[in-house]
Amino acid sequence: MVSSHLQYTGNCPRSVNKDAKYAVRLVKGQALVTLTYTAPNGEQWLASTEDHAELVRLVNEIKMDVGGAPNGLFYINEHRQVIVPVGQEATYYLAAKEYDAPLRFEFEGNIISGEGVDWQGQPLAHGDTWRGPHAGIPYILEPGMADIRYESNPRPMVTRKVRLSSIVGREAASQIARRIGGTKGWQGGRFYINEWRQLFAPVTTDDNLEYRYIGLLEDDEPWFPKPAS
Repeated sequence: MVSSHLQYTGNCPRSVNKDAKYAVRLVKGQALVTLTYTAPNGEQWLASTEDHAELVRLVNEIKMDVGGAPNGLFYINEHRQVIVPVGQEATYYLAAKEYDAPLRFEFEGNIISGEGVDWQGQPLAHGDTWRGPHAGIPYILEPGMADIRYESNPRPMVTRKVRLSSIVGREAASQIARRIGGTKGWQGGRFYINEWRQLFAPVTTDDNLEYRYIGLLEDDEPWFPKPAS
């Protein structure tokens, strides 16, 4: 179908860590959704789940039809759109439909998901350590906590900066930005939102990098609209 091959020029994650994305991999001969998870003790776990055959199909439909080979990296954004990079130059495509089923991974008795809860299932508070996976879509809090932006590449050799204030107005954008700045600080920088619409961010403290929880972005809060392509 043509819609399954729709090139995506919205907020495409680039230059993110290995653990900030999902992947379809062969596990014991079966194509499964997998997650590289950085544990609190510094270990990296490769977790997988057999529960998402439809998601594997959506990803591989693009990988095979456009790139020729199955399996590989993909993302799910805050609008539940499945974004699939293909090729060494990473051309991004949008899957034929959104994916609503929640992704949860079990590893050594631990349930890993992007929900805003700790490993005991208790809700996180703003500023708590984020123990969830780092898979998410990056945005930038601008210095001074006045605005939020992402950068896209609508065509070769062109970079476009898209600011939240240009969509929802300066005051509404500033309110969201100040909320995120409560974690990131005045200097701003990168933060993430996942498919659960949970916000979290890397923060440097005493020369150590750790991730902190910002909160849930409600559906009725001002934000970037769902991209069509």
